[in-house]
Amino acid sequence: MHSAFVARQPIFNLHLEAVGCELLFRGNGWAEADHTESRQRATATVVLNSLTELDLERIVGHKKAWVAVPREFVLDGLVQAIPPGLSGLEISGSEDFDDELVTALRDLRRQGYKLALDGFEPDSSAELVLDLFEVVKLDIHDLGREELRAQVERLRPAGCKILAAGIATYEERDRCVEAGCDLLQGHFFCQPAVAGTRQVSANRLALYQVVSALQRYDVELHDVEQLIARDVALSFRMLRYVNSAAIGLRGEVRSIGQALALLGLDNARRWATLSVIASVDDKPTELTLTALTRARFCELAGPEMTGARPAELFTLGLFSVLDALMDTTMLEATEMLPLADDMREALVEREGPMGDLLEAVVARELGVRELAPEVPHADEYYLRAVIWANNAAESLYGDVPVGVEVRGDTHERVDADMDAPVIILRPERGRVARFFAAIGRWFGRFA
Repeated sequence: MHSAFVARQPIFNLHLEAVGCELLFRGNGWAEADHTESRQRATATVVLNSLTELDLERIVGHKKAWVAVPREFVLDGLVQAIPPGLSGLEISGSEDFDDELVTALRDLRRQGYKLALDGFEPDSSAELVLDLFEVVKLDIHDLGREELRAQVERLRPAGCKILAAGIATYEERDRCVEAGCDLLQGHFFCQPAVAGTRQVSANRLALYQVVSALQRYDVELHDVEQLIARDVALSFRMLRYVNSAAIGLRGEVRSIGQALALLGLDNARRWATLSVIASVDDKPTELTLTALTRARFCELAGPEMTGARPAELFTLGLFSVLDALMDTTMLEATEMLPLADDMREALVEREGPMGDLLEAVVARELGVRELAPEVPHADEYYLRAVIWANNAAESLYGDVPVGVEVRGDTHERVDADMDAPVIILRPERGRVARFFAAIGRWFGRFA
């Protein structure tokens, strides 16, 4: 079987809360324009990897995962191997919604599956069965302002939620909201909300000062303690992290100084910086998750190709969202931090080996890894980074979810790599076995 790569793209509500993720398949040897058999195999591979090898919930957290499925995937009954509570199904608007397909989709609805229509053409066969779909996705790059508004108005009586996809900037986000869209998808949240701003607000400047001080190599634990103690929310986050199951300490930590001594300077610097980023409360939490993913990816993939220390590479990935975090240009953001020239060039111009690292991880976020610079084992490192980031974010925004097993109850969990909590999510064995059997039978048709 060809190797597969899974990219996750968040779906936001109007409050910029991530309420779902779309899983995108990219595989070696299969392009989106390939014939039907390849698309079917692509869908089978992404679901197989996500549900059995990777654990879907470790990739998307507690969000609904949407997977695009072709007509044959529905009619062959393979979708029924996917638990309806884990994933929603996207059906292309270009499909022929004849009696056979409509009957199969209605049966899936009765079984509890959520359906989305990917693309809409007025007066098409899909318009006659809009009641099947909870969500209709519109690509804003295919629609002008007035056409988008017209399609939203035409779809509104059907009672479905309208998802605007392909949003690249906050200006486009505003246009979609004004048109009446309910859900938002795109890379806009990684961009500054106010393009070209020349001033940084006072509270953001204070955050800059904390981040800048934390990155000094001569900083001492006492200095870090004083910086964290200035902010109640920051202190709370640090203590919650150290006392969480992620660390597994036997005794309760009651002070910032005690927490820092247990973590050590490098890990304390890292997690304090993460907490500073997470404390910006007018940004979507998905931005912090993106920063975590990039940081871990750079830390894992970077030493071999850059020669830099893992801690420096972690900072590189973390700071790749500073422009969006601070609503300024990356050039202005980096001028306020004591960064090495190669890191600044990577962040601003995406130049050098560090720049290639950032290009590689961003391309995987967008699902266009074929356009990225070559980085050894990048696909493996990206998926490990996504899982790590989802786990690590729990210590910043919430507790470890109920129903998972957390391993590790000694000080050994606090190590140089600062691993996230080892969370084991166990899929139902019966469903997995049935899924493997269905995959085998389905692939056997093409043998």
